[in-house]
Formats: sequence, structure tokens, C-alpha cells
Amino acid sequence: MEDTGYNMIHRWNVGDALRRVARRQPGKKALVFGERSYTYAELDELVDKVANAMVALGATPGSGVAIYAPNSPLYLAAFFAAGRIGSPLVPINALLKGAEVTYAITKSRASVLLAHSALIPALETRADAIIGLAGKACLDASVEGFAPFADMVAAASQVPVETPVEGNAAAVILMTSGTTAFPKAVVNTHLNFYAALISGMLDLGVNKDEVMLLGLPLFHVGGLYLLFAGIASGATMVLLPRLDPGDALRSITTERVTYISFPATVWIGMLGHPDRPAADLSTVATCLVFQYMPEETFRAWMAAMPGADWINYWGQTETTALGASTLRGELTSLLGAPDPIGSAHAILEVRIVDEEMRDLPDGGIGELVLRGPAVTPGYLEDEAANQQLFAGGWHHTGDMGYRDPETGAIYFVDRKKDIIKTGGENVSSQEVEDVISRHPGVAEVAVVGTPDPYWVEAVTAFVVPKAGVELSPEDVVAFAKERMAGYKAPKRVVVMAELPKNPTGKILKRVLRENASQ
Repeated sequence: MEDTGYNMIHRWNVGDALRRVARRQPGKKALVFGERSYTYAELDELVDKVANAMVALGATPGSGVAIYAPNSPLYLAAFFAAGRIGSPLVPINALLKGAEVTYAITKSRASVLLAHSALIPALETRADAIIGLAGKACLDASVEGFAPFADMVAAASQVPVETPVEGNAAAVILMTSGTTAFPKAVVNTHLNFYAALISGMLDLGVNKDEVMLLGLPLFHVGGLYLLFAGIASGATMVLLPRLDPGDALRSITTERVTYISFPATVWIGMLGHPDRPAADLSTVATCLVFQYMPEETFRAWMAAMPGADWINYWGQTETTALGASTLRGELTSLLGAPDPIGSAHAILEVRIVDEEMRDLPDGGIGELVLRGPAVTPGYLEDEAANQQLFAGGWHHTGDMGYRDPETGAIYFVDRKKDIIKTGGENVSSQEVEDVISRHPGVAEVAVVGTPDPYWVEAVTAFVVPKAGVELSPEDVVAFAKERMAGYKAPKRVVVMAELPKNPTGKILKRVLRENASQ
């Protein structure tokens, strides 16, 4: 470990980014959360107090600080504070419960747990369930067995913590979504975040003049990336406690938001929300979309906000949210295929390869592999998975795509595991979703492959009808067969009231497969 003086002079640390902006623009509004706002100087002071409160709870350099809560100013402060003291933040999905939370804490070797009172009942109650915790605190209330963290912060010193922290040390440890086993623990380093910041400025245009609406949960890599990019650039962040279309529309109007980033499901929810006609969207200049959104939804939003630039985005937890995105002004010309993701981000190289890692010609569908300084050093203590992840000297995304021979743009086709192999043919679930989404009675759709004795896998569509619409499976199948090859059309359609989703709005296809197999 380098000495403190040298490290503090030369280091890359996410906790320093806020301090440096606060020195440049102390009186500028940094954060808005409901009725409360903070200047950069006030937010920097809060982070120092949170850092000292974490140390008082037992956080030490290298040991994790687990946080199990919805978005809040204290959550935001915990991200920067953990960086300053050299403790990786371990954000835990607020939907996890019991053994799932315990696994995240023990796998990351967290020494401190910060939890919201509404989620504490979901923790395991056995005294010995969570091994290795030096301290635990409740962020918002007084709960037996948990220290009152807000009181600790109020009483804490605001003297900055000066701890040597290497740039390649973990800034956060994030749990991936599990499929057949417990999740993997992805490490994102301080250097990863600073590399991602370069992309935020160059590829996404984040700058100090933006008022950015942040509704993504901070236990998601996209939320942390946009938070860091916005704060490190000196922008004003409008933080929502959760992803809610109505809250988003109201915040855009009241805070004069200029920059919005949401998953497709929230954009769809805002489009049909009763508050949208009255919302003032005139200040919005940049709209970022991640996860596939149907073409007609894109075009409806483009008509509603003709002055805004639209960016379609693809990234992963393992790459600190980076990957590829469309350039400003080009998305309109690329729509028409399922998911145009444009060009690789500035600090990354992207290849499209076959199973033997040979480059495919333009138009050929293969796996997207990449490399660059935003790529994780690997999964925590999982050498076998890391060897597979980095085979051939490239990060394997597990995502399939192709490069358009005319425009040079990359198109996302599907997750490798979501390609449906039916009757000897490969079918992109996303292509089928794109067709079915055009049905006038369909509000949402998800397509997966389900076991079938004849087809091996049957193309199966789960659809949610629009309000007041009676939708029959036969109608959906007929609609699809009129617009695509028969083998791609769904063999089975299930009409549902709602699709299972995670807190970021991502549809949980794993759950649909499990339910269909029962």
C-alpha cells in the first residue's frame, strides 16, 4: 500500500469527485429530493459526516458497507462516503429477502449493514444468520438492534477522512441477477467509474448545465453510473425514491429537467399516464433509453418532444454500465430493426465474433465481446467464471448482435441465452416481441422459449392487453403470422394482467420460463 500523501495526490477515487466539484461550485444546487435540496458544499459536508459515521459503525478499508434501501440522500452520500474510507459499497436489491440478502452480505464480506426500516422485516431474524457484521444501522427510524444512522450522521465529525485507496480497489460490489444459482458478485473499481465518466461526457453529453432526473435505483449499476457522471460533471441531480411514471412527469415539470434516463417500461408507462398531457416537457433536451422499446413507442415520444435528442443505450454491470449507444440525431434513421445500439462507447473496443472468436462480416449475428478500462476485474472469488468471462482476452457479454453493412451501426439481437432454438431454427425473442408489440390491443409483451416435445423449444409469448381490451391468444398468433415467418410466430400465447419485473422495470424472463415449465 502506498503512503497516504502519495496516494491522495495521485489517486482515482469516486469519493474525491464530489469534493472537487464542491470546491469549484460550492453554492450550486447539487441534489433535489422531494422538498429538500442540497448545494454541492452541503452535500460534500454530508458525505464527510456519513463517512465518519460508517467508521464508527465498524467500516474499515477493504471491508464492504452493505446498503439495503430505496433511493435517498443518505444512499447517495453512502456511495461517495464509502469510496473515501476505502470500503466498497454493496448495494442490495430492495426486492431480495432473507437468505438472498444474507448471501449478498456474506459473499461481499461486508462489515456494516445500512437498512431502511421498511425492509428490515425481510432480513433473516436469526442472530447468527449474518456472519461478520461489525455494526448495523437503520437509515430512517429507530429499530431495535439497529443503530439510528441519521442521528449518528447528525452527531458525526465533518472532518474529511484521508485514507489511502488504490484506484484498482473495489468501489462497489454488485450482485448480478441469478439464473439457476446464487448471483455472482461483480466488482466495479474506482478506475472503472472514472473511465465510465469519460464516456458519460463524450458519448452521452453529461455536463454541469444539466438538470438530470435520476429514478433508477442506486442498487443498479445504471443508477450509480449516472449518479457519478452527473455529480462529477457538476450537474444538478433530481433523485426519485423509486421508478414511478407519475412522479417522473411531475419532477420534469417542477424542476425544469433537461436530461432523462429510464428503462423502456417507464417510458411506456409515462406515455399513457393521465398526467402526461398536462406535464411541461419543453425543457427536456436529452432522453436516454435502455432496454428494448418498440419502434412505435419511440416515434410517439419523438412526436411528443420534437426538440429532444434521443439516445438508445446498451451496457452491462460487468462494464460499469458501458457498451454502446446511438449518436445524437441518428436514432430516427436507424429505427426499423428491433434494437439499434449504434456505436461502441469512446473508451471501448467491440467485436462481433462466432463461437471460435473469429470476427464475423457485417450482417453476421454473433456475440458482442469488448475490452477497455471500464471492464470489471472480475467476479469476486470465482476464478472459473472469470476464465469464461475473459476467454481469449476479451470480455464476453453473452449478448448477440450484428453490424449493419450500410450504416455501420450495431444492432442488439438478443441475449445468447434468450435465442430460441425451435424446430432446428434460431429465433430472436426480441424480433417476435417487436412484431407483437405493434398489435393495437397489446400494452406489453415478453417472448421466451419453453420446453416442447416436438419443437424442443416453443416460441411462447406473454402479453398484457391494453386497458379495456379483450385479447385472445388466437388473435395474437394470427397477427404475428401475417407479419413474420411461421416458425417465428408464437406457438403459445399467455394473456396476463402484468409481467414480472425487477425494480428497474426489466422484465424477468427467468420467472416466465419457470412459471411456464410448472
